[in-house]
Amino acid sequence: MANRKLDMGKAWVQATGLIGANRDLVSVLAGIFLFIPFFVAILALMNSDIDLGGAGSQPDPEQIYAQIVAVMVDNWWALLLASIGQLCGGIAIITLLGDRSRPTVSEVLKRVPGLILPMFGLQLLVTLATQGPSLLAERLPEMAAALAGFVLLPITLYLTVKFSLANAVIVLERRRNPLVAMRESWRLTKGNSFFLFAFMFMLGLLAVVIGLILTMIVGLVLAALGERGAMIGNAAFIAGIVATFYTLFYAVTVSIYHQLAGTVSQTEIDLFD
Repeated sequence: MANRKLDMGKAWVQATGLIGANRDLVSVLAGIFLFIPFFVAILALMNSDIDLGGAGSQPDPEQIYAQIVAVMVDNWWALLLASIGQLCGGIAIITLLGDRSRPTVSEVLKRVPGLILPMFGLQLLVTLATQGPSLLAERLPEMAAALAGFVLLPITLYLTVKFSLANAVIVLERRRNPLVAMRESWRLTKGNSFFLFAFMFMLGLLAVVIGLILTMIVGLVLAALGERGAMIGNAAFIAGIVATFYTLFYAVTVSIYHQLAGTVSQTEIDLFD
């Protein structure tokens, strides 16, 4: 059977329409699983100082890297909280937006515990597949590592795209085997890898640009609240931006999955009923 071609315009319209049709429920799930954990993690990281050296001095990259690692180790609990929240949030939001049975929030929450381990296994396997070769290449001599990194970059991006629908396969098809989900994602994305990469790249770039601009503007406004108030306000705003991006990403994933799988999405049901 020939694979379907991705319509990026349709995917975007369906994704935004899906969020709009389920705005209240999506806001609740995103707030619980994404905003609160990321707010706690970001605030914890902001409370950790990194010494960049005195004014006019040249920062030592190795020293800065060591400080960043130390900060992450000291705040492991906050990073773990954000990771678990992102994992549960992905399951809940994809279920709510993509399941054709129209589950209630209560039904969505009941499904989360049973899918945590398969989703964790999936993230681990995808990370090993996409980042493992690059991590090994870093152990090579400097010139060889740079050349290997240049060669591995397109491979990493390709694999990331090929496995991008595996989370939707686990959640919506109830396939608890991560390897099976990765294989199905590979099949669904066949013939659409370039379009998927272009779509995700544009979406990510747009999110970064808008996020940076808004963060700078809001940061200037919040500066009037004093150091502590500005820190809390900035953490809340950044957490909101991150939660919004993840929510949009999950909605786009659902839309693309249903389009390439040839199934009727909850988006179409909500919009055209």
